[in-house]
This record gives sequence, C-alpha cells and structure tokens, in this order.
Amino acid sequence: MYSKAFYNLIMRSLLLLIIIASNFKVYSNGGPIDGSSVYKTGDIILVNQPNIELLQEDLKITIDGDYSFVSVTYKLKSNNYSDSDITYGFPIQFIRDEVNYDLKWKDEYLPSIEFLLDGEKLEIKHQVDIATQHVKTDYNGGMSAEMRKSWHVVDFNIPKEKTVILKVNYKIKNGYQDWSTTKNFFPSFGERKLVYDFSPAKKWGDGTVSTLNVELNAKDIIESGGSISISGLELTNNAGIYSSTFNNFNLAQPDELEISYSNEVKKLSNYILNHRVNKKYIKSITATSQLEGNYEVNNLTDLNYNTAWVEGKNGDGIGEKIVINLEDYPLAAICLINGYTKNKGTYTTNNKIKKLRIEREIVDYEDSTKTNIESREILLDDLEFKEVSNNNLSEMMSIVEDYGEGFSRVRKITLTILEVHKGSKYSDTCVSEVLLMGFK
Repeated sequence: MYSKAFYNLIMRSLLLLIIIASNFKVYSNGGPIDGSSVYKTGDIILVNQPNIELLQEDLKITIDGDYSFVSVTYKLKSNNYSDSDITYGFPIQFIRDEVNYDLKWKDEYLPSIEFLLDGEKLEIKHQVDIATQHVKTDYNGGMSAEMRKSWHVVDFNIPKEKTVILKVNYKIKNGYQDWSTTKNFFPSFGERKLVYDFSPAKKWGDGTVSTLNVELNAKDIIESGGSISISGLELTNNAGIYSSTFNNFNLAQPDELEISYSNEVKKLSNYILNHRVNKKYIKSITATSQLEGNYEVNNLTDLNYNTAWVEGKNGDGIGEKIVINLEDYPLAAICLINGYTKNKGTYTTNNKIKKLRIEREIVDYEDSTKTNIESREILLDDLEFKEVSNNNLSEMMSIVEDYGEGFSRVRKITLTILEVHKGSKYSDTCVSEVLLMGFK
C-alpha cells in the first residue's frame, strides 16, 4: 500500500512541467487616442495631434532578471491657441504561442505603472483589454499568431503655447519560455525578449522627435555571466550600459528596438540554491581522511566557495570516500563544485576529481526495512576556472547524477575517488562543495 504523499509524488512525476511567460510587444511610447471610443466600445484608435510637438524623448531601460524597468520622459510643446485636452493611451500586447493558450491579462505582466505630468501623478482612468486579434509576427517564423492588447488610459491638459513633461514609469515582465520535464531535474531557460515600438509617438506633431536619448542598463546580465543582443538602433556599449542620442528621429517608420538576452547562468544558479536539500535532512557527512587544517569534510555543505574538503591520504587520494547519510530523502540530483575554488592558484595547483564512483542506498518501495544499492562510475571534466559566486555557480558545477523528478528515497550516498586531474604543484585532491538537490 502506497502512502498518499508517495502517490501524489508518482502522479506529479508523470506530468510534463511547462514554465512559460507570454511574448510581449510593448508600445512603450503610447500616444494620443480617440477618447470617446475608450468609453463606448474599447476599440481604441490613435489620433493625430499635429499642433503638439514632441521636442524630446528620454528612454531608459534597466534589465533586472526576468523584468525590465522602463522610464520614458517626453517633452511636449503645444502650438495651439487654446488649451488641449489629451486622452493618452499606453498599450501592451502579448502573443499566444504554441504552448501558452491563456491570453487573459495577469498582474505579473505589468506589476507597476505610473504616469506623471510635470511631476504630478495622473490617475489611470481605464485599463481596456482589446479582444484577440490575428497578427503576423517575426515570432514563430513569421506565421500568424493570436495577440491581445491591454491599454492603460489617462487624461491630461496641455495649456496653450506651453511646454509640459510627461513621464511614464513601469515594470514589465519580458517574454520568454522555460521548460522542464520529468526526465530532467534541471530546466532549460530560454532567451528573454522585450520589443520597444516607437511608432505610436508619430501621432505627435509631424511624426519626428527633435532629440531622442536612449539608455539600456544590462550590467546585471553581463556581470552574472549572461549575454545580450540589441537590434533596431545603434547603441554604444560602456561596461554593460548601452546608449546613444539621435537628432530629428523619424517616428513614422522607425525600426523597433528589440532586446534579447540570456540570463541562464544566474537562473540556473538560483534554481540550484532554491532546491538544495535542507541540512536538517542530512544526518551526517564523513570522509575516510582529511588534510590537517581548515579542510574538513563539513566544508562540502557550507556553500562557501573559498573553503574545500581536502583528502589527507599520501599521494593523489585514490580510493578516498565521502559518505553522506540522509533522512530517506527523495533525491533529484547530485552535483559537485570540483577542485579548490578559492582562487585560480588553489584551483590549478591542486588535484580535482576526474573519475568518480557513486553509490546510492535506496529504500525499497514495498518494504522500507530493506534497501537496494545502485552504483555507477562517471567522468568529470576539468573545467576552466571562473571566480564562483551564488550568481554563477552553475558554470563551475559538475553534474554527478540527474534523477529527474525521481521519487526514490535515498538513505546513503558514497562518493569514491578513482582518478584525478593532476594539479600543477600539489597532490592533494580537493572538492569545494557537494550539492544535493530535490523537490520540497
């Protein structure tokens, strides 16, 4: 008879887990709209405001994980001889893809948005969702896709022959698709994308902006081992901050600013940390030897990449063992931070494990008083050294075993050194961290 918890775990392991987010196209400029249609039909249409000139636009985008913080400032000048009442619409569109069948608006898409006129906050009058439309898009190989728009609408007044500053600040979730299956513990993290379309602002004046300043802050992505590509505008890179100024920029037919980036290294590292086995489930961790000094076996689970377990046997430590006793935990993966990763010197001068035998003592499904032993040998690559932190530990991690959503309750793990990658100076074999992972 299986327990309810075990049954639930079995059922969960049979499912394909899909982690996704919609693909967004952001009309971040927004523009003047037909106000009456907002109140009656929701079929919003941009309208021309030829007597209101867009003197300057400052666009600042900061990428933060899966989100972008965007701040857009417009300097608008009225050439009218009377006050101008403006209904302003800010649209976001998101696209249905091959696995995302839900086109309902979700608060996580746009966690925050505010409009300010000359520093005074404007009240958002409406959020209008337009029904599903079929559009052709570069996404999905240029095929037709289903798209939905959501408009945020404010009203404001521009006094005759005056200049005002309109500012829009918002946080938006970038488009991406992440995947995981029951066969693998480690998910696949897709490319993140944000598209910024300048064309709605062509409804101001003659469709040009005298000065356009663009700044994209991608330092967090670059510094955490990610990569980024930018198309549509020529921006100069200065240590992860991309910027440029454009004069008399034509908004009528501009290229879209498309930002694509990968933060897989940081995402995977965070995933690993979030799924580490809690120490309360580790009954003990021992080794057959350890070098004198601060090289004890407990360093293997301290999540400090400046410490290491170092075997204390003469020679290369062949045959030395690490033994971990667990509280019958449903283990999903085992990984190592191989070598002494304190710095490049300790990493290259000492040995690292090349060949490893792993033995698991698994609790029998039908009789918990019995256990079964599984054993296999694996080879570990000699990775090039990179300074390790919680943001990039996945780059220096060696996967020993990946059991997927395995529901086997593991009682004991034994790791035995069989071969080593020789250090340039010392014969001591080192391991900085053993990472045990599973689902809570």
